[in-house]
Amino acid sequence: MGERAGDALESGAMVLGRDRGPWDLVKRCLVLAPHPDDLDVVAVTLRRLQEAGAEVFLEVLTSGASGVEDDFADGWEAKTEAREAEQLASCHLFGLAVERVRFHRLDEDEEGHMRADESNESRVRAILDRVDADTVVLPHGCDSNADHRRTFQFFDAWARERGGSTLALLVKDPKTLGMRVDLVTAFSDEEAAWKGGMLRCHESQQTRNLRSRGYGLDERILRTNRDIAREAGLDAGYAEAFEVQEYGR
Repeated sequence: MGERAGDALESGAMVLGRDRGPWDLVKRCLVLAPHPDDLDVVAVTLRRLQEAGAEVFLEVLTSGASGVEDDFADGWEAKTEAREAEQLASCHLFGLAVERVRFHRLDEDEEGHMRADESNESRVRAILDRVDADTVVLPHGCDSNADHRRTFQFFDAWARERGGSTLALLVKDPKTLGMRVDLVTAFSDEEAAWKGGMLRCHESQQTRNLRSRGYGLDERILRTNRDIAREAGLDAGYAEAFEVQEYGR
């Protein structure tokens, strides 16, 4: 992996839109999402990149069906279709064209996680080759979720062998176990309301979180964003966070 990007502020992070770095040069950005809803976790950052002229592409690797309760949808196919429809609805709010969204339904094990096998790795490599992005947004490898870890492992092996330069923005989310925070995107209450609306498009996950946690997916993600902002010492109420890795530079 490459070296840490930029000089850290006292808070330990750079701020998107304030501090210059390789993130300012993004032209073609791939969101390599293990599940439907992973784009939404960092929707504010992606919107800022898109507004700055970057093309954004979303490739969703798994069905996400294992995260849907039986009361919500009956059967694996119905659960898969529900999650994909939810992602398309949130992408509509984001302003991401349908032509830039693809669902892959990689092979899954008995627990509903993508298999860590050569077939799936080959399919992920084909995605990365086809999109040919200068920047990839994906989960951090130090994560409690197997799909998150495997997505990072597949990407990391590809990026090390690629030869060309690739910028990786590794996402901090509620399942991240530990990471270095290099870059944060601060955002306002108004932007939090917009992001919350996107997250609520994922009705299967919203209802599951309400039942199991007493609050929805929207609040779960925004709580993490409030914690990030506080830990970074930002005046803004919310922030998204990334570890920045530069491959081949």
